[in-house]
Amino acid sequence: MLPQAWLSRAKGNMKSALLFLYLIPALPATGQQSLPALEDGTVIDTKAEFRHDGPLRIVGRVRLKGISLDLRGPVSLAAGAVLDLEDVNIRVSDPPASANGTSGLHCEGPAKIKIYRSTMTAVGSAHPIWWLQGELTVDDFQTTNSEFHLDHVQAELENFAIFELEISHSSHVVGRHLRLVFLSTHTGDSDKIDFADIPADRPISQKLRMGSFASADLTDTLAQLFLLYVHGQSDVSLSRIGRAQLAIAPSCRGKLKLPHGRVGSAKRPVVIPKPGASDCRFRLRLEDVNADTWDVYAGGKANLTFTDSLIDELTADGHAKLTVRNSEIYADWLSLSGDAQLLVDRSTVGAQRLAKTRPDLATSQVRLNGHSQATFDRVQFDCGVMAADDSTAVIRNSVTSPKYIRRSGHATVKTAPLLPVEDFGKEISP
Repeated sequence: MLPQAWLSRAKGNMKSALLFLYLIPALPATGQQSLPALEDGTVIDTKAEFRHDGPLRIVGRVRLKGISLDLRGPVSLAAGAVLDLEDVNIRVSDPPASANGTSGLHCEGPAKIKIYRSTMTAVGSAHPIWWLQGELTVDDFQTTNSEFHLDHVQAELENFAIFELEISHSSHVVGRHLRLVFLSTHTGDSDKIDFADIPADRPISQKLRMGSFASADLTDTLAQLFLLYVHGQSDVSLSRIGRAQLAIAPSCRGKLKLPHGRVGSAKRPVVIPKPGASDCRFRLRLEDVNADTWDVYAGGKANLTFTDSLIDELTADGHAKLTVRNSEIYADWLSLSGDAQLLVDRSTVGAQRLAKTRPDLATSQVRLNGHSQATFDRVQFDCGVMAADDSTAVIRNSVTSPKYIRRSGHATVKTAPLLPVEDFGKEISP
């Protein structure tokens, strides 16, 4: 996942003719300097503030030391690049109305990242997401509202704080003194795997087999929630998990109940989906698991009804048809695209009331795109609704009205009784 420590520390003037320090005139309004191109051989070693707006691509070997960096756009790291950050303070901002993770970092192929004594702060609604491949070394990296997702990464992490750390896809992590909100992993399409003894209220020191052939050797690591993404026909058992968020990606048909709270025991485990209730091929077996919330990412020709469930994120695309009854949808991310259809009946949608304890829910909303259709009947809203493209939203007999209803493109919004609808000229990104 995270970067690695820089073992060679330069002293005095730089001696190598291959290293260059670019000094750019300060931006007059803020005293910041424009960030130069980060190309092979670039070294910036100075106590100064830099700013970059828009996309940024990093190529070759680049070293940044002692700077403050104001990033306002996506970053891509070229395959084979080597990025060293030492004593760097990063501030990340998103352009207005940006999608989640816009100002993140994406590895174009395997690369090497080393991070020492640095910080990354998310400003406003920004949520930096780094998609990493290659090698990662971190020693003292403190972040806020950020995520690292590891795909075929060899990582050594120490004194690292982050919102979500995902370890998947043949990644191998040695971690010491980690402080995480979410420790997450994705299964493969046919994993058979057990997870046990992951508390939420105290650090652990143990070796874990993660999903999709990944592993973690953790020492003094605290994870407030264990987040598991289940794919394909994977068969997963969880026991004695202090707090879990569980994610499924169904393309099946039937009825599902996604329970909340302390679930199952060794003598009476809870199996999801319930035998005979659907043709879903994944299996979850829960024994003494504190199930916090669920994420549902439906696609294909899924045709599912959810009852008495607590759902955090809900997305549907393709020709998926979903019905949700007598449930609660936080709508951290509730998005429809393609020809997906959703009916929500006698439920709660949105959770902005929880934003003080979960800042990511401050922007909870319903987003409709493509030719999707959503009907909300007798719903208590705690968020807004945005309809774009050729989508259709029907809102009937709301217990509590949406905080706003916005429409763009050729979207259709029907409400009964009549509710105010704002028209926006720009398309809404999914």
